[in-house]
Amino acid sequence: MRLPLVSVCIITYNHEKYIRQCLEGVVMQKTNFPVEVIIGEDCSTDSTRKIIEEFEARYPDIIKPLYHAANVGGARNGYEFCYPRLKGKYIAICEGDDYWTDQDKLQKQVDFLEANPEYILCFHRVGSVDENDQFINGQQASDKIMRYSRKDIFHISIPTLSVVFRKCFEAIPPEMFKAKSGDTFLFGLLSGYGKAADLGFLGAMYRKHSGGVYSPKAVVDQFTQAIETRKLMKQCSLFAKEQKREINREIFNRKVLYIKYFLKRYEPINSFKIIIA
Repeated sequence: MRLPLVSVCIITYNHEKYIRQCLEGVVMQKTNFPVEVIIGEDCSTDSTRKIIEEFEARYPDIIKPLYHAANVGGARNGYEFCYPRLKGKYIAICEGDDYWTDQDKLQKQVDFLEANPEYILCFHRVGSVDENDQFINGQQASDKIMRYSRKDIFHISIPTLSVVFRKCFEAIPPEMFKAKSGDTFLFGLLSGYGKAADLGFLGAMYRKHSGGVYSPKAVVDQFTQAIETRKLMKQCSLFAKEQKREINREIFNRKVLYIKYFLKRYEPINSFKIIIA
């Protein structure tokens, strides 16, 4: 059996309403290379595990679950347990409550990275839906590829469920486990290896629901989390001086943006929380 060219990393917990759609979006992918799916099932209390077992039986060469005996949390599930098991040259991510909509997504992204070795990652546009699959909003698809420098990576929004990146390190550095936004930290680390590109096509749906980890948070908590993660990155020895300058710029820009957001809404207390964050 050939080694997978792409490893898909999925973490899931109590996603019985969504995990089937997530897995169907992965197994429908049409590629000319082998793909593996590493799923960290975090000791769900609903039927999530049963659904994964069904897919494991149907696609034994693709679906490779990691069943936890106790809940370990999202960050440890994904980065401590799943990541070291990923064998592919390229890594894709999709959490268990999100899903892919384009059956050529992986092929398009791998084709780009194979043809452009100076790029460390590429991503695409996404939409968002609620817990009942009702469309909320989404980015507009584009035929134009947007290309970003290493410095730019610190200042752009990269939807995690859309990214494919080169596997540059065999293990995630322990410093990353302290970050509240692990994906922001990861993309920052990847900037040390190459550039990024937005391929423009619409290829996935991000789900906003009350059981999610990020979307139910109050806006001020989301903003504070973004700042705190970048402050941690700025203090971390894994980032070079040039990277830390970009991190510092991004912290400043975000604080200005967030303060204006709350002042327009006559929320001075939240503005103050951002000032001291």
